[in-house]
Amino acid sequence: MVPELNGRGKVKQCGYNNHQSNHKQNMKTNKKKCLGIFAAILLAMSVFSCKKQINENNAETDAKKNDQMHEFNFGGNKILIKEDKGIYYLSDDMILTEQQFNLLKANNNAAISTTARALIMNSLVKRWTNSIVYYNLSNLGADTVSSLKAMQYIARVSPLTFVQRSSQANYINFVKSTGNNSAVGMVGGAQTLNLYNYNTPGIIIHEIFHALGVMHEQCRTDQSSNVVIHPENIPDDKEFNFNQVSVTSYTNHGNFDFESIMMYEPYAFSSNGQPTITRLDGSTYQTSYPAANMSPTDISGINQLYTGFTYTGLAANTNYEIATALDNTKLLNVPGSATANGTQIILYTDGNTNNARWNVTKNAEGYYKLSPLHALSKALTVVGNGIANGTKLEIRTNTGAASQQFNITPEAGGYYLISPRSVPSKNVDVPGSSTANSTLLNIWSYGGANNQKFKFNTF
Repeated sequence: MVPELNGRGKVKQCGYNNHQSNHKQNMKTNKKKCLGIFAAILLAMSVFSCKKQINENNAETDAKKNDQMHEFNFGGNKILIKEDKGIYYLSDDMILTEQQFNLLKANNNAAISTTARALIMNSLVKRWTNSIVYYNLSNLGADTVSSLKAMQYIARVSPLTFVQRSSQANYINFVKSTGNNSAVGMVGGAQTLNLYNYNTPGIIIHEIFHALGVMHEQCRTDQSSNVVIHPENIPDDKEFNFNQVSVTSYTNHGNFDFESIMMYEPYAFSSNGQPTITRLDGSTYQTSYPAANMSPTDISGINQLYTGFTYTGLAANTNYEIATALDNTKLLNVPGSATANGTQIILYTDGNTNNARWNVTKNAEGYYKLSPLHALSKALTVVGNGIANGTKLEIRTNTGAASQQFNITPEAGGYYLISPRSVPSKNVDVPGSSTANSTLLNIWSYGGANNQKFKFNTF
């Protein structure tokens, strides 16, 4: 039997379009995404479209027009939705039903009352009943491991339970495809979740989030207060991926989150190799794509949308020995009990000493600081704020920099992934899975193997 995954990550037996990040290919299919939460009652959603393109040659009289762009106005914001062969796209990887599109069209009528508008928006995106999501993986053939892992990651941090469908009417049907996209919320019946990257858990989490009712981060109501969208670098037919929704139709969750698994990366859909999204100062940023690292805001957001579970994460204000899953006797260690800035972190056999014990605290945004007990003014740090695979870890005087903040999320078996906020697509990593004493720790792209899993043991 395929396991049912419950909200605490336990297993019970029971009966991006293509998100490929490629700056050199003008980012045609990268789907870095951002978190906005749709709620059927508390949260509503906005709409997107694109520039109308009419086939001037010989459009069939009884067929849907290709690449037709529908423009709506919500709260003073122009919102674009793309229609292609009768399919409505809220963005390239978010598909609306015809009913959802018609609800949005009705909401665009300025003459309707506030009460009627609220009823329309509350009907737009439905949550999964009792936080139970039924699924079918048969169309993935033997390639089901990453989809199951993606559902496990979500289940560990939320009240959601994923159950293999038997005869249930409403379910997600995972399908191999030429792109990555999903329906928005529970739409009724079999809803297709298309996957090109069916072996990439992070992309699958992103698409499942859409199926749960979550939208992209850069489309929040406070978009213009946090990022600059560069239309000069965006093809006309991709404009609908960058709309800013209105305050009247959408509710943000938390602060704007560059590290969200739903955030587009800076070069998404670029037509000329230049950034399509930057910070307000014109600089680019690091995203979690394509890692399976949900940010603290992703986790708190999904728990706002689906209530009934309190996720607290790794207990903070606690002292730990941090052991690799490769060998629980090997710990993160500051060699020689050194206190100098720049001392690099190694693996070393447990010696019951304070240079291998860490005080772990958590800030208001949900990120952790790790300080060695023998030098509490220091913090675990990514060397030089580096972003490249192989960048080492060191201790350095704590300044609260992003390179000294870590997202710590649960894995199976009581282990955790440790991801630096400064480069959320990477994880703390034991290079080459070596357990030899004095192996230098580094960061590396998400791989999901034991060399990136750690256990936090109290003593």
